[in-house]
Amino acid sequence: MLLAVGPFGLGPMELVIILLVLVMLFGATRLADLGGSLGKGIREFRRNVQSDDDEDDEGLDKPVAAQPAANGSAQNGAETVAAVKCPSCGALNTAGAKHCNQCGAAITAPVS
Repeated sequence: MLLAVGPFGLGPMELVIILLVLVMLFGATRLADLGGSLGKGIREFRRNVQSDDDEDDEGLDKPVAAQPAANGSAQNGAETVAAVKCPSCGALNTAGAKHCNQCGAAITAPVS
C-alpha cells in the first residue's frame, strides 16, 4: 500500500496532527486572522516589487539630458559635461560617481 507524501516527507496523518496542535495553540479565529494578514503581506510585497520594477523601467526609457559642469562654463554656446574616466576600464562616469557604471571599480578623486 502506497501512501501519499506531503511537504517535507510528511504523510497525511502527520499534517492533520500538526494542524490540530496549531488550532489548539492559537484558536480557530486567530489562525484565520494570521492567514489573512500573511496573505495581505504577500500581496503588498508583490505590489511594491512590481512598482519598483516599473520605476526602474521608466528610468531606462528616458534619455539622460546633458548636465552643465559645476562651474557652469560654456564654450561656443555649447554646454560642457563634467565626467571622470574610470582607471580600470576607461569608461566615462559622472563627476560625482564613486564607482564605475561599467565595471564597478572605485573611482578615486583626482588630487590637485
